[in-house]
This record gives sequence, structure tokens and C-alpha cells, in this order.
Amino acid sequence: MKKYEGIFPAIITPMDENEEINEKALEQVIEKTLKQGVSGFYVSGSTGESFLLRDEQRIQLVKAVAGIVKGRCPVIANIGTFSTKSTIKMAEAVADCGISAISAVPPFYFSYSNEEILQYYRDLAGATGMPVLIYNIPKMSGVSFGTDELLGFLQNDGILGVKQTTMDLMQTETLVRKCGDRVIFNGHDEIWLPALSVGVRASIGSTFSIMGDVCVGIKKAFDEGNMERARFLQGRCNEMIKVLLDIGIFPAIKGVLKIQGIDCGNCIKPFQPLKAEDYKTLEKALERLYDGLTDEMLGR
Repeated sequence: MKKYEGIFPAIITPMDENEEINEKALEQVIEKTLKQGVSGFYVSGSTGESFLLRDEQRIQLVKAVAGIVKGRCPVIANIGTFSTKSTIKMAEAVADCGISAISAVPPFYFSYSNEEILQYYRDLAGATGMPVLIYNIPKMSGVSFGTDELLGFLQNDGILGVKQTTMDLMQTETLVRKCGDRVIFNGHDEIWLPALSVGVRASIGSTFSIMGDVCVGIKKAFDEGNMERARFLQGRCNEMIKVLLDIGIFPAIKGVLKIQGIDCGNCIKPFQPLKAEDYKTLEKALERLYDGLTDEMLGR
């Protein structure tokens, strides 16, 4: 599915001082990354602070992104909640706004059988008629899928594919090889190049809003067979990612965007604002990221 190839920023949710969505800043982030060559957007995910938003804010966010994008690229909306009924209600609220697919983490907190989880996804697809992207993120959800379980899920009508936010590249390679008609997204920015090497063609990532051009450049270099350049760019990204993780990735991404000229506010409490020294650290890391990079190196 060519429409689901390339870089999909897991977009942040800009907030004002009252923890309400700042749609002006949201538009600035979207237009900035579109100019850098991204292929689509993933909205209301972990990076978007989805489970800290009120339900009406999640609906507002999805509709706002779709309204800004205006069909220029695919928009995938994470509408997962703790129950099937409330998730379907969320999906129905955004189904007609112009999004391309819906996504959901598996239901968590309580322990569910594989059949219960599969039925959850079947119910989402059946209720909305929209393709469903499974969100495999065991570190955050606490739900670990075996490879055979995912292969079984992917055989079901209505399932678009899976977002693999896992370091298990053996599992990812198996899904790509055996489910060629499904979309397998990489979900860890730091292994974008290794994911490409096992056949993945698309990635959803937190850091693409701040360095989408570099990550687009990785794929272009890989596709051209220039592995030296691809490894170099991945290394630059990973140095930046290490700094983001040390500070706290979601607040740090908003901090970098502020340095880049887009004030997206703070993350929702209990996240705490960045300190002055954090901004200094991020400024230095951003300088190192782009130091010496040329248009040719980024595939422009």
C-alpha cells in the first residue's frame, strides 16, 4: 500500500496555559513537517498525550489535524480507550472528518484473552467500516503479543496492519514476510534503518516532528543503496534521541519545537515544565544534529 509508505510523525498536542489545544501551533507543526517530506500523520497517540486528554479534546484534536491536512496525506487516528463501547463511540465521532484509518492500543489494565482482544479489534472495524491499525506497544500497554498471535490478527478483514513499537525485529521481519498485503509500521525511531533492512516501508515516530527531514533522508539513502549515508543519518538521529530520552522525550520534543520557533506549550500535568538548563542542552543537541548536513545528504 503505497499511501502508507514513508515517515508518519506521531504528532504532539500543542497546549496553551490552560491545558487546552493550541490549534494554531498544531497547524504550524503540520505545515513544517509536510515541507520536510513526511507522508502522513498519526494523531492522539502516546506522543500526543492521548490518555491525558479529555475525550472531547481527543475528538477535537483528530478533527483539527484532518481539517488542516485537507486530504493531502493519510491521517491515522488513535481512538483507543479502556472499553469497546467507548472506543467505538470515539471512532464514530471522528469517522467522517477525513481520516484514513483508526488505531487503538489493545485494551489493558485488566487481563484479557487473545480472543477478547481480537474481538475488540473486530468490533472496531465492524462498527466503523474503517481500516484498523493494531498498536503493539508492550512497554506502555503491558500487553505482549506473540508473533503467531499477531499473524492471526492480521488475517482478519478490516485490519490494516500493525504499529510495531517494539525492539523485536525478528517478529517485525516475520510479519513483513508473511503478511505482505498488510502495513507494518516501525514504531521506534532509533531503529528506523534496521527496520528498513527487514522490509518495513513506513515508520510512525515521536521525533519526526523535530527532525522529519533527517528521517526522510534515511529512507532515501537506503532506497538508493547508499548505506554509508543512511547509517550516518541514523547515527545523528540516535544521538539526538539519547538527549531527548535523558530529559524526558515528550516534554523535550515540545522544547525542541519551541527552539525551532513553534511554541507548543508544556505537556499536561503531572508532566513538569522543562528547566532552563534543559533548553540549553537541547539547543546544543539540535546544533550537533544538523551540523554539516547538506541538501544532498538529506536527499532533497
